[in-house]
Amino acid sequence: MTHPSALLRGLLPPRPVLSHTALNLIVATYIMALLNFGFWTRLFSALPEAPLTAAIFGLAVWALTLLLLELLGPSRLQRPVAAVLIVIAASAQYYERAFGVLIDRELVRAIIETTAAESRHLMTPEMAGTLLLTGGLPAALVFWPRVRRVAGWHTLWRWPLGVTLSVALMVGALFSQYKDYAAMLRERRDLMSSYQPGASIAAVVKFAREEFKTADPVVAPVGTDARPGRFLAIAEKPVLLVVFLGETVRAQNFGLNGYARDTTPELRKRDVLNFSQVTACGTSTAVSVPCMFSPLAREDYSREGFMGNETLLDVLDHAGIDAQWWDNNTGDQNIAKRTGWQNITAFLPENFCDGECQDTAFLPLIDRTLAEMTTNTVLVLHMIGSHGPSYYLRYPTDRAVFQPDCRTAQFSDCTTQEIINAYDNSILETDRVLAATIDRLAAADRVSAAMLYVSDHGESLGEGGLFLHAAPAFMAPEQQTQVPMVLWLSRRFADAMALDRDCLAAKSDEPINHDNIFHTVLGLIDIETTARATGLDLTADCRTVRS
Repeated sequence: MTHPSALLRGLLPPRPVLSHTALNLIVATYIMALLNFGFWTRLFSALPEAPLTAAIFGLAVWALTLLLLELLGPSRLQRPVAAVLIVIAASAQYYERAFGVLIDRELVRAIIETTAAESRHLMTPEMAGTLLLTGGLPAALVFWPRVRRVAGWHTLWRWPLGVTLSVALMVGALFSQYKDYAAMLRERRDLMSSYQPGASIAAVVKFAREEFKTADPVVAPVGTDARPGRFLAIAEKPVLLVVFLGETVRAQNFGLNGYARDTTPELRKRDVLNFSQVTACGTSTAVSVPCMFSPLAREDYSREGFMGNETLLDVLDHAGIDAQWWDNNTGDQNIAKRTGWQNITAFLPENFCDGECQDTAFLPLIDRTLAEMTTNTVLVLHMIGSHGPSYYLRYPTDRAVFQPDCRTAQFSDCTTQEIINAYDNSILETDRVLAATIDRLAAADRVSAAMLYVSDHGESLGEGGLFLHAAPAFMAPEQQTQVPMVLWLSRRFADAMALDRDCLAAKSDEPINHDNIFHTVLGLIDIETTARATGLDLTADCRTVRS
């Protein structure tokens, strides 16, 4: 009787037999031909009148892909390495084609530090099908052919020879038109940033190197001399500053900034100061938020520098302020590492939120704080805001004013206008939360209260083919860098802190950036410290003089 496995083998075509080199040539060609559409598009747009020059550069990058396969996959590591590189390239290409994003170090950080809930929103049926077809299946096929392996001692000369020949081909192609290619690469930094899997591998290596350097940092103290200033020291009632750290709200769609739609109708009814020209430190939470709470200026900011210095919350703690961080997003980004932080769900009753919490979850916490606080307090509330791609989850269905709204994370199933409608509805929800907070603070007679709102970064909504955020700094559009900022002062707070509201209002249309936040928060609640730079403190020259 014939064994079933023998029958199965009889139905399948015979497994081909390939040499080590032949398999690498096939895989390199597949990766370059079908998993690098973004690279080829950029290459031929950079050299529109020189297709042969472009093709030779493409040959050099094909040789680079071959080099990766040879370098990382000697002998029996070949097929696992080839499969991994195919999956990496397929994944990166999917996200570039779906959202226009390029993989860099900070995007790798954002991916690793994101929550399971946020990751789930990106895992759509379209993504699964595309990655299976372009990545999973080809990666599996790498294991189908038999590969002729040379004897062990032959590998000692075959591996360096393969690497050397790949390098020689790449260098030879590049030097054939070196001046043209050097000029192109200087002008088009996005070109090699779109090459896969090279760009993704480089991003992971840079991320790992940065993590290694900051794994056990020596933290320099900041503002250990911090103390209440003359006005805070004599305040008759406890002072409360609520700092809303917004998520993914861009200035262009903020109603108070002149957007065609009034996405901030409730704030418009309240006596707020709107700062209309605010530039973010970065285009992702992992950069902008640490930068904002760091004493480092934007041009000096680095992950290593941030991890090596205390933050704004440490300075507040040095001054005896009760500094609390409550989160409805991806965590404190190491800002409250020494002072502590909590997710908002730790405060809420069980099952208060249906899945992810919307930002109205902060309101009960604010109510409790107003009822129970006895000492000067700063509440930092990290919002989910307009985090995409699932904008529709950021607001209740019955408050979807702009219709029809995109009700999926799979943008290809929606029109651009439907995506914008959902995004604008999420800003309306932020507007409601901020207005409800202002009403609570205004009604509280046992504290002197103020509220500051600032978004961490903006969002692309299809401009130039880009969606979402985290674009590399060199190519970041203004939609991802221009953010809203709003300040509200109760009469009691302004009087207690001797703040001139008209003086602050006069600065509301001046260009500012995230560098101002660290120093302005200290200024708002009157903390005296050498860490506070008066040139960056918006309140510095807006205090009324008391005898």
